[in-house]
Amino acid sequence: MAASKFSSSSAKQTTHFEATCAKISAFYFDLDNTLIPTRAGDLKAIRKLGDVLETQYQFSKDDASLSTQNFLKAFRRCPDNSQTSLDSWRTHLWRESLPPRHKHLAEQIYPQWLRLRYRYLAVPADYVQLLVRMRQAGYALALITNGPSNAQWEKVAKLHVRGYFDCVLVSSDLPWEKPHPEIFYAACNFLNVKPHQCAMIGDKLETDIKGGHLAQLGLTFWTPLSSSSNSAAQSLEDVEYRPHIKLGSLLEMYKYFPRLNAIATLDSSSTSRRRGSHISGSVVNGSSGSGSGSSGSGSIISSSASCEPAHQQQRQWVYRRGVSLPAMDCSNSEAENSCDSFL
Repeated sequence: MAASKFSSSSAKQTTHFEATCAKISAFYFDLDNTLIPTRAGDLKAIRKLGDVLETQYQFSKDDASLSTQNFLKAFRRCPDNSQTSLDSWRTHLWRESLPPRHKHLAEQIYPQWLRLRYRYLAVPADYVQLLVRMRQAGYALALITNGPSNAQWEKVAKLHVRGYFDCVLVSSDLPWEKPHPEIFYAACNFLNVKPHQCAMIGDKLETDIKGGHLAQLGLTFWTPLSSSSNSAAQSLEDVEYRPHIKLGSLLEMYKYFPRLNAIATLDSSSTSRRRGSHISGSVVNGSSGSGSGSSGSGSIISSSASCEPAHQQQRQWVYRRGVSLPAMDCSNSEAENSCDSFL
């Protein structure tokens, strides 16, 4: 009898979760360590640069290691400076990190680090494919990231991700940052969706997951840093705001949303006509920039814009300082939007 009750309870929970998934019409993505491998990519770039310093600039192994580690620590502590440009600030950090006899090389070393950084921060091709299929399946997409404005917009531009999203929000351009619910409501307002129709996907419990619950979003998906075994394995029993689902990879989203699988099946029939690992194609509605640090090359959606449903063929929207946001009452009292975890 006990086993039967457990089975019944599990079946009800599964049915409830499937019903919640069916109501989702928009996905909100975090950027760093969710869509792009920021921490791992920065480590790879700095290690590769160490080799460059030894072979190209005749640094000793110790000097190369100390210089790159000093820079990475300083950069993570303060990646942006409002008093100067990104290039000037980072060149200054490199100059401060190099040994006295090598400080004059800062202007040469910085652009090499920048190229390596964005090589290793590139969005994985299968994640790009996931974003394309989400849009083709009719889902609205928003990118919501905390961080310094110029530094985050540079990532958006150099990694060409703006074109995959209907809405891009950087916290430093707004009065709020995650986990404040208003930053999620701003996305809801533009996309014309209710919070319970949205799912947040991110790596931080204290910002992405907590914020999703505070804003009463329908679902929260947690993507813990794979490089942090303690974080990935930590018990969630004592966490106040628990994720509904813990993901090992963003690709697990296919398992929870059947519409994506249907798109994947249709998409596979045209695979032989494609070349390269990234989808490329037409610019959406002439979008050509997102302000400082953005370029039109990022405004690419798919090999055929006509694959999108009519309601998805809308202008892209980004927020920069000086642009007002209309208020929105996103209060939601639906019973199915409780903070109970599906884990």
